[in-house]
Amino acid sequence: MLLGDLVHRGGTLWPSRAAFIWADRRRTYGELERRVQRLSAVFAAAGVRQGDRIALLTVNAPEALETAFAASRLGACVVPLNPRLAPAEIRFQIEDAGAAYAVVHPLLEPLARDSGLLGLAHWMIGEELETRLDIVRSADVPRPGDESPIIQLYTSGTTGRPKGCLLTNRGWVAATANAVHGLGVTGSDRLLATLPLFHVAGYGAALAHLAVGGAVVFPSGAGLDETWSLIGEHGVTVAVFPAGTRRSLRHPSCRPVRLVYGMAGVERAETLRMLAELGSDFRGVYGSTEAGNFVTVSTLADELERPGTLGRPLPAFDVEIEAPPGETGELLLRGPSMMAGYANLPDAFDHGMLRTGDLVRRDDDGYLYFVDRAKDMIKSGGENVYSAEVERVLLTHPAVSDAAVIGVPDRRWGEAVKALVVTRGPVTAEELDAHCRERLGAFKRPRWYEFAGEIPRNHSGKILKRDLRAAHDPAVTVRLPESR
Repeated sequence: MLLGDLVHRGGTLWPSRAAFIWADRRRTYGELERRVQRLSAVFAAAGVRQGDRIALLTVNAPEALETAFAASRLGACVVPLNPRLAPAEIRFQIEDAGAAYAVVHPLLEPLARDSGLLGLAHWMIGEELETRLDIVRSADVPRPGDESPIIQLYTSGTTGRPKGCLLTNRGWVAATANAVHGLGVTGSDRLLATLPLFHVAGYGAALAHLAVGGAVVFPSGAGLDETWSLIGEHGVTVAVFPAGTRRSLRHPSCRPVRLVYGMAGVERAETLRMLAELGSDFRGVYGSTEAGNFVTVSTLADELERPGTLGRPLPAFDVEIEAPPGETGELLLRGPSMMAGYANLPDAFDHGMLRTGDLVRRDDDGYLYFVDRAKDMIKSGGENVYSAEVERVLLTHPAVSDAAVIGVPDRRWGEAVKALVVTRGPVTAEELDAHCRERLGAFKRPRWYEFAGEIPRNHSGKILKRDLRAAHDPAVTVRLPESR
């Protein structure tokens, strides 16, 4: 199957059912199928051929998905771009991908101009594109193979230059089946598309709903007022809250939704109990761009009974942990949704398996637990300290709203643990030290503390620890004495 075959499936099985809902408009599966046919003809008429790259710069809108559906029928490949990037960063991705075509949302025209996208053959979403769709003739082109890349999606680049993950038609179909299974999506579900569609998780959740005849509801903004208004107005049943689940559930317009999903192993027990009391289910997901989307899924019961669990791997993944049973090691994966590789870079696989760079452990029942990123592990005085473990302990203090833990140079230990903390109330480094000493081995406790206004994160929510390590200044931090 090609990615675009999901549209044909919907147009055949549910032609009058709503596929997309936005503003005061709706597009049925039948209309979507005809529209994608015309859009692929527009691309073909402009010279798009198999292997060509189409850069995509848009807010969350139907065209973000329609462009990929149409491109798949030609064997072309879409390069989704993050509108939060600087023009130079976008220019790098355009050039690295070799994009010759672009689809641009008018709200992002200034960024498109500054990054050079408007210098490519391009289509502006809105009246310009609609005019092309109205006059185009159908195109008869050879059907590509499903092993061809359909999306070249760039990593967040927390360790250097972002890399273009080549995700194939076949891989996306497998990832979609995994997401349907993991989230338990049905044709009666409606997804509120709040995750960005330049991200693998946002794209994957939308495709899962389209694969079974559900609907995707597009918000016009990111505010909680609109979020809850749309949930009520359109009967949304599946939602994710990028602004934070607990904060969102405290909104005065909060109401039950069938399913809330988010990152596995990170929601606090208080938030999970709020969901249970509301009558909503929960799924925690762990995955990556390289894996093609979700790898593991946890349930509400899993999260409450096994705090910190990532859940179990989805059926289409085989996993290995480079460590004896019960111990911590790097997670390795293989499965049909995996990327074909990084564009313009050497083979990224180790004997057919992907090294995730994530350190995990597995319990006797097959549940996985995230321990740390391998590159973020701290070697202090000859002992391994997992930064994520220390962060979890700090976040249990009632005065701490956010925290990041890194390793920094230290005369006594070579490398020592440093905590950057965002507080919601008055607290001292000494009080936090006492809190950690009660819950952690002495070698794991932070020796350095810095109080910050916020923790820097990328668009995926990952802490920019490389930046924090580079910005470490002993003159503006608290170094606790060894006697404590």
